[in-house]
Amino acid sequence: MARLDLTVDPKSEYERKLMTAEQAAGLVESGDLVWIPSTHTPPAILGVLATRESELRDVTIRSVALPNMGWFRADSAAAWNLQVQYAIVPDNRKALADRVIDCHPLAMIREHKVRDTRPGEERPIDDLLLVVSPPNPQGWVCVGNSVWDAVTSARRAKRVIAEQSAAMPLTSGDSWLHLSQLDAIVPGDRPRLALPDPDPAGFPASDHGIAANLKTLVKDGVTIQLGLGKRTTAAMMLGAFDGANDLGYFGELTVPGTIERARRGIITSKYAEVHPNRFVSCNMGNSFEDMDTIEGNPFFELASYEHTNDPIVIARHDDMLAINCALAVDLTGQIAVYALGPFVYTGLGGQLAFHLGAFLSKRGRAVTLIPSSAKGGKISTIVPQFGPGQIVSIPRELADTIVTEHGVAHLLGKGVRERAEALCAVAHPDHRDWLRSEARRLFHP
Repeated sequence: MARLDLTVDPKSEYERKLMTAEQAAGLVESGDLVWIPSTHTPPAILGVLATRESELRDVTIRSVALPNMGWFRADSAAAWNLQVQYAIVPDNRKALADRVIDCHPLAMIREHKVRDTRPGEERPIDDLLLVVSPPNPQGWVCVGNSVWDAVTSARRAKRVIAEQSAAMPLTSGDSWLHLSQLDAIVPGDRPRLALPDPDPAGFPASDHGIAANLKTLVKDGVTIQLGLGKRTTAAMMLGAFDGANDLGYFGELTVPGTIERARRGIITSKYAEVHPNRFVSCNMGNSFEDMDTIEGNPFFELASYEHTNDPIVIARHDDMLAINCALAVDLTGQIAVYALGPFVYTGLGGQLAFHLGAFLSKRGRAVTLIPSSAKGGKISTIVPQFGPGQIVSIPRELADTIVTEHGVAHLLGKGVRERAEALCAVAHPDHRDWLRSEARRLFHP
């Protein structure tokens, strides 16, 4: 990547680096590591790159999720080493299960530490692919409402290849790159990524119960974070934070309804220690209305996840309330976030970072939302113990607060037997006797 050079003429620099998708995709070489930050998949460039399968060998493409460009096949492995960090997209989940693509475990905590501090232990980023706005008159392009590590990785990559889209919202914060920092610019027309907010009438009764129980933990002036998930979305949309005053927001992303709470004055960040009077996240906005709200609005400040997801930074908020989801919890407090057994179902994202940051926060609380059952009540999501191969995301030593539709289980400071009883009390009524019987078998003489 070229160094920042503000002496260049923006018009000349743009014309010099403008090229076709074919030319840009041609910059990728065999053996390269291609890095695509979340939601920055450039459709024109990636579409052409996929056609080069016969001429390329051992190209690693790493991203949160990847579109299937016809390369989710075992016989494409000579050309592509495809690595996804989330399995939230169904075809990515299936490709992982079929072992035709690989998983890149991502905690979003100092993700590039090994690359930055241990030369030779990790490959450098050869090609960083981004989607950016057209340049402004001063020669700056915006990475939009999804910063992630787009700007910080541009400072590391050998080549920065950008596909422009006029639909990218122009945001505030660390969300801009200069034309001098890019190696290639491709015209594009990717539409704005936004969806309507879900209808609260569609949320199940369990979500209403979870939202009501979570509301008892929300105090005026705390700084909140909500992770990706159906439960967190429902909690926001169903009013778990309504009625609170001067909440702060410091997070990785937003769920539907979060920006709306800022519009209504519920989220002001008046007492936020790290960025007072600013709503801070590395990805923000869900609906088209959200995009209109954050565009050009300095209250909404974008930052790299190398800042937002640093547990040390998170812990500087004395009253951090981190709220995330899980698939299962065992009676000792171990939390399974993104996998059932060894089968990867979603992804960890920033949950460990915010759970740890809230745990370290002076008066912080790490909350895990989970419905008490699945499959229409047939399966308890609170289990006596995990089976072989279960991927545990949050160890029991960091267990804090579990919220189901049946109540709040406070685990921090408790012994295993006490935790088991607290979790049995918020389990589905149909499974409580079984869970208590198992607790006696596992934890008592």
